[in-house]
Amino acid sequence: MTLDINRFNGVPLHLQISEALRKAVSNGQLQGGERLPSTRSLAGDWSVSRNTVLQVFETLISEGYLEARVGDGTYVKRQVLGDFTATSATDERPLETKASYPFRGLSQRGKALIAHRLGGLTERPTLFMPDVPDLQAFPIRSWLRLMNEVSGRLKGDILVNVSNAGYEPLRDAIAQHLRTARGMMVESRQVIITTGSQQSLDLLARLLVDRGDPVWLEEPGYVGARAALMANGCSVLPIPTDEEGINIDLGRSKFPTPRMVLVSPSRHYPLGGTLSAERREELLDLSRTTGAWILEDDYDCEFRYRGQPFAALQSVDRDGRVVSIGTFSKTLLPSFRLGFVVVPIDLADDFAKARAVIDRHAPIMEQMVLAEFMHRGLYSAHIRRMRSLYAERQAAMLQLLDETLSYTPPEFECAGGMHFVLPFKEGVDDTAVAHELWKDRIVSRPLSMYFSGRRKCSGLLLGFAAFRAEDILAAGKHLAGLGDLIRRND
Repeated sequence: MTLDINRFNGVPLHLQISEALRKAVSNGQLQGGERLPSTRSLAGDWSVSRNTVLQVFETLISEGYLEARVGDGTYVKRQVLGDFTATSATDERPLETKASYPFRGLSQRGKALIAHRLGGLTERPTLFMPDVPDLQAFPIRSWLRLMNEVSGRLKGDILVNVSNAGYEPLRDAIAQHLRTARGMMVESRQVIITTGSQQSLDLLARLLVDRGDPVWLEEPGYVGARAALMANGCSVLPIPTDEEGINIDLGRSKFPTPRMVLVSPSRHYPLGGTLSAERREELLDLSRTTGAWILEDDYDCEFRYRGQPFAALQSVDRDGRVVSIGTFSKTLLPSFRLGFVVVPIDLADDFAKARAVIDRHAPIMEQMVLAEFMHRGLYSAHIRRMRSLYAERQAAMLQLLDETLSYTPPEFECAGGMHFVLPFKEGVDDTAVAHELWKDRIVSRPLSMYFSGRRKCSGLLLGFAAFRAEDILAAGKHLAGLGDLIRRND
């Protein structure tokens, strides 16, 4: 505890300290119930005698500011007595009540950064929260065993010489997984470890585009991507998307020379379509002729239940224009903040240097455990287990939608994913519907929030991956009133 003690103004030390502690309690610097250090410790901190501190404590205990607990120490009293208005003439008003200055405030980039922060409904895994994996199915025992095992290796050079691009064995494991599972032609040095997809997007926006550069973004599209791009000064251009993915022809007719195109070709978020083979070729041709970067968000590629998945777009890129991002928050845990970027070989060193400027590297312990988890085949086994489990829950969700609302999602949407979109008729306020459902503790996301243009479609995102089949079916009564709102194509 730091106090400003004046030893030359003639005011006794115990009075100065008592007044300082009264102010600390009054303005909330010391919270009710907070335990104070021992009198010996405080005497050493303040360079006063212990008797002085004892005198201060006795005074404040008698005034009701503090309370002594036998054998436990001295605490700030939770409900203090009397009027604790500070007697000092110093202006102690909270910062927000003082006169504002013309130069006080966020930068334009800071305002842009927070403008797209989503508020509102809870993010807790409650029916039917989208994009949440099954937390109960996480192999916690295997994870803790590996954590205990690798902690013994946390010594010497490994604690100091961690590459800015990430822990080398983890980069090897990710590269091997991408070659096998996604058909990507990738070396470990192309893999840059980040703290998740949001940091990956921010890193790419900083390094590959300049302020004002035009960037194509799927419409509707991932809100986090839009926020990262706009916070870095990009000119975000919404390009309509259908069941075959982003409409390249329409994009060319409106904005023919983008600097970057951000797509989710394996499974579009949030509508669920897959970028068709024809449009993949068109997109690669656009990149080849204009020099545009293609940012591939390989979202949800692991959870496909019908048909064969497309290989990653990067696997057919012959010009080194595709940059891919991935995350483990959907396959492992939402709080597991590790992701990666796969960059062209000639840019790998530059990205590693930029990573060093931002925050050096991700936490080493988590990287080491994940590397072992992947190298031993536990990650692939976990994905297979989750794919089977989520397929059962998708079937339960389809049954619920059919029996409760007489609605069947389109075939392309049933091929995979962790949620369904329930489309509403034009004019329905999906945000209001989502808040009404929340009164029954049912969580959804309004589809309209994923649109940045003037024209917005209405609907709800309903997740199923994190919830047992029996719980999904039992919750049908909460959705029964939505039948008249649904847009039907039959």
